[in-house]
Amino acid sequence: MIEPDGKTGVGQAGSAPDVALILLNNSGIGGTERRFAQVYRGLRARGVSVSLVINESLQQRLVRSGLLEPDEAALVVKEPVGKVAHTWRKADYGLACVSVGWWLLKTKPKVMHLVLGGAYVTLPAQALGWAPPAVLSLVCPSLRDLVGSASGLWLYRSALKRAAFVDALTESVGVMAEAEGAAPDRIRVSSGSCVDTDRFRPARAKKPWVVFSGRLIDEKNPLLFVEACARVHRLVPEARFFLLGNGPLRRPVEESIRRHKLDACTDVGWRDEVQEILGPALLFASLQRMDNYPSQALLEAMACGASVVATDVGLTGKLVDDTVGLRVPADPVSVAEALVRLLADPERTQILGERGRERVLREHSLDAYLTHLEGLYAAAGESGAQPAYASAEARR
Repeated sequence: MIEPDGKTGVGQAGSAPDVALILLNNSGIGGTERRFAQVYRGLRARGVSVSLVINESLQQRLVRSGLLEPDEAALVVKEPVGKVAHTWRKADYGLACVSVGWWLLKTKPKVMHLVLGGAYVTLPAQALGWAPPAVLSLVCPSLRDLVGSASGLWLYRSALKRAAFVDALTESVGVMAEAEGAAPDRIRVSSGSCVDTDRFRPARAKKPWVVFSGRLIDEKNPLLFVEACARVHRLVPEARFFLLGNGPLRRPVEESIRRHKLDACTDVGWRDEVQEILGPALLFASLQRMDNYPSQALLEAMACGASVVATDVGLTGKLVDDTVGLRVPADPVSVAEALVRLLADPERTQILGERGRERVLREHSLDAYLTHLEGLYAAAGESGAQPAYASAEARR
């Protein structure tokens, strides 16, 4: 039962979970997916009665990354369309509406926590009164960039309006949520994100490695990273570069690497054990166009003791200052000059990385974020927004 102080008791075997964490994304794996796999495990470790609903391809990716066990999910949503025609994979969300809605009706959780595609697939159940009050997590300051289509934008706005509470990762995300239709009194901004600092930790010896980690999309600026690396390579030939990610820009990225003759010193592609690269890396580049705060990939790199070069945009200064790295304009010359400056003084750069890890430990602990979420679950459970099945049972 969800208690007013945010604590929850673990239900008995076969009983309704207090919280259904519905995490769906069939287009890849990124920081949000890794963050909420960690949240799920953290909630269970706290004794929260929580069940995980996840789509099949994402579950497999998280299992390969060591973030989930194969049998941890209460419901694994199948993806028959995506297996046959990858370009039509979003059609699987329509099928998921049925399986997730039926699961909610049978299982009767007290609160559901919606992440990414979870917001779409629960809308029919909400309209039919089968769904409990919802906490909807938002991590991107642009809803249009998050959903990528006009129909998706309309559906996500509908989910925002129906949510009992919106969990906004930053102040700018909260402002966006209000602009997109969420009531201001239902928006809660977290004090920070979270990262597994046991999994992500520095290696004993640092190497002149420069890492970019994220989806290969325009917002992340992977082509800017390659342009900067070409300049760094001429001045620091022993440096090695990693672009840890996949996405629609992979082919242009690989073409740029070949054009700049960086093939021998550059690796491209996602790795399930990303910490094996971040741990020894001396430097991390976070080059997003809108905001680097609080990027999950950036937090993971800082937890691994990598010093940071970041584009000076949005709220980046809350996480990256001259005690942990450098903020620069989003142009290849400025990025390259900052990287070369830090590579030239590895002892000083390693000290900056150590301070970055200290900041993550101090300001982005898993415990603080879980306490924030448990408070939202308790408030949502007491919000009075009860599903139809609850009302029917009350009349018996």
